[in-house]
Amino acid sequence: MKAAWIANAAKGDLSIVVGDTADPEADDDGMLVAVDAVGLTFGEPHWVTNGTMPLPDGRARPLPVIVGHEFAGHVIDVGANGDDFSIGDRVFGLIDFWRNGAAAELAHVLPGEVARIPDAVSAVDAATLPIGALTAWQGLFDHGHLAAGETVLVHGGAGAVGTFAIQLAKDTGARVIATVRGAHAAELCRALGADVVIDTTAKRFEDIAGAVDLVFDTVGRDLLERSWSVVRKGGRLVTISGEADDAPSPERAAALGIAAAWFIVRPDAAQLAELAGRVRDGRIAVQVDAVFALDDAARVFRDAEGRPHFGKTVLTTDR
Repeated sequence: MKAAWIANAAKGDLSIVVGDTADPEADDDGMLVAVDAVGLTFGEPHWVTNGTMPLPDGRARPLPVIVGHEFAGHVIDVGANGDDFSIGDRVFGLIDFWRNGAAAELAHVLPGEVARIPDAVSAVDAATLPIGALTAWQGLFDHGHLAAGETVLVHGGAGAVGTFAIQLAKDTGARVIATVRGAHAAELCRALGADVVIDTTAKRFEDIAGAVDLVFDTVGRDLLERSWSVVRKGGRLVTISGEADDAPSPERAAALGIAAAWFIVRPDAAQLAELAGRVRDGRIAVQVDAVFALDDAARVFRDAEGRPHFGKTVLTTDR
């Protein structure tokens, strides 16, 4: 099959190759999916799961590592333990980061990682959800415990996660403040429903946001550090930036009377199904930045840093 993979962990995205590799093998516990679309996360080639760290069981992770862990496609083989799915089902999902991804013509997935795609939702739109929307859901609700009537500050509101966070928070009945960089990003966030949009290239968010119940940070660096001062007592600070070693200090949080958390998104079939239903019903507007062919994967990754993007970049297999 054709696939895009990391050939050299130390070189990350500079080593991505598109070529032919072995098809994934079917087994009793999983399913084989013919991939139609795959969402890209441009930081992925630099994750510790790309081969620079051993597998959880201590073994070295074999290269090549196929990228692209959020996908949409259709089932072509179902193992003995995949009774809930049938050949031909349209599915989308999030593959565990320690396994090969879906920037390929075929992918091996587990039933607990996927949900069915509603008829009214395209494969490209569905492929934007499993990292962006699922991260937003888990950050706001599983870790941030956001409730109606509260105020949330979303850092990186125009990004692949932030665009979903704004919409999910508004749909819950929260007041949303979003930080962005640039006028185009600000316009997008307002269109998505943000109550207050702060362009951090011109203003300091601390001077405008006031006290908030939740900070959901997707950017990190100085924005995260400066966010401690705007969380009201009893509030929460949640971030996805950096690695586990960069997680907010629980001692610092306790001293301020707040809760703080860092997390990595995890596959959740029920949450995926809920998100797809909201797209179908018009409660979430998917933000697709650009669509490229799988053959272009290496170039798309190389060019990502110099190209402004809003929402999710997607590769298609042109099936």
